[in-house]
Amino acid sequence: MKVELKEGQAVLLPKQGKSFDPTKIANAVKDAGFSPGPIEVTAVGLLGHENDFLLLQMSGSVEGFVLAGGAKAEELTERADLVGKKVRVTGQLHPSHGDKPPGLTVERWVLVKPAN
Repeated sequence: MKVELKEGQAVLLPKQGKSFDPTKIANAVKDAGFSPGPIEVTAVGLLGHENDFLLLQMSGSVEGFVLAGGAKAEELTERADLVGKKVRVTGQLHPSHGDKPPGLTVERWVLVKPAN
C-alpha cells in the first residue's frame, strides 16, 4: 500500500496471487478515522453480459464488477465483439446491484492484448 497524505490518496495493490474485497475499502477508511472520497478502481477481467448487465468477470475474492455509468459505459456496451475478451477498466466503485457484484463506472477501458 502506498499512502499520499498530501493528496489524500492511498494506492492498494494485492500481493502476487492474492486479492481483496474492494467493497470493504470505504469502511476501512472510516474505521481509520477518515472520510472516504470516491474510490477509483482499475481491474482486468473478461467482459461478459448477463441479462441487462455488462460485467467484468474476474477470479479471486472479487467475482467481478457490474459495469454501469461513466463516460465510456455506452461505448463499451456497444462493443458486443469484446464479450469474452480481456479488458482493463478504470472507474469509480459503487454499491452492488442487489445480488450482483459491486458496481464500477466505466471512465476508461482498453482491450488487453494476449501476451506472445
